[in-house]
Amino acid sequence: MVGFRDGADNEIQPTEKPMMRADSSGRFARWRAWAREPALTALLVLELLVIFVLIPLSGLSVFAARSIQVHLASLVVVAAVALIAPHRAALIVTLLAAAAGWVAEAFRYVWPSELSQLVILLVALGFLFVLTGVIGRVVFGPGRVSAHRVQGAVVVYLHMALVFAYLQAMVLFFAPGAFGDGLVATDPTVGGRLLYFSFTTLTTVGYGDIVPVHPFARSLANLEAIVGQLYPATLLARLVTLEISSHQE
Repeated sequence: MVGFRDGADNEIQPTEKPMMRADSSGRFARWRAWAREPALTALLVLELLVIFVLIPLSGLSVFAARSIQVHLASLVVVAAVALIAPHRAALIVTLLAAAAGWVAEAFRYVWPSELSQLVILLVALGFLFVLTGVIGRVVFGPGRVSAHRVQGAVVVYLHMALVFAYLQAMVLFFAPGAFGDGLVATDPTVGGRLLYFSFTTLTTVGYGDIVPVHPFARSLANLEAIVGQLYPATLLARLVTLEISSHQE
């Protein structure tokens, strides 16, 4: 190995440790780039499990709802932050949002009150916005559209229902009776019922068992119904078309 010489004609041997660290960092970066899109599929499976299996089980008191929220939020953070976040800034922001959620959950456990409940709602909304932004950056970013990206777009669609559920929870918090006598903010199952209402509104099914009566609750329901129709018909359909075209080329 050829070294360098200083002014005193002494040979300075180059160190190999920085080169080894750089090579390891390069391999890790390549692995993250390869795993980023498959992680979207893993995240979709995880969220389907949470939304359509574990949350209903918590509503039946099979599991503790609070415990499910904490541990499953941690799984989502690990899946999304470790693989999906394309840049260090996105990684840091997502970790900060997740940490704020853990602190807020601890705050509610130590000091249960209306204030702690409001903090949980605000932090959860912030975390959802950050996580959706990170996923959307990968899904709608440059590059060939793959089936993993299409599945990531479905994750964004699921997040829309979650965001509107939390927004309706905010309305119910500040305006008790926003859904008549059908929903009460102190009911431990209100979160699952609002999520159910959100999905039926997003898909414009509208069974009518939960009816918004407050003006803001109605306005959010109308907005969610519009978004729920436009997103699959435009962005999601466009991604599917591009994915099919990439296979035909």
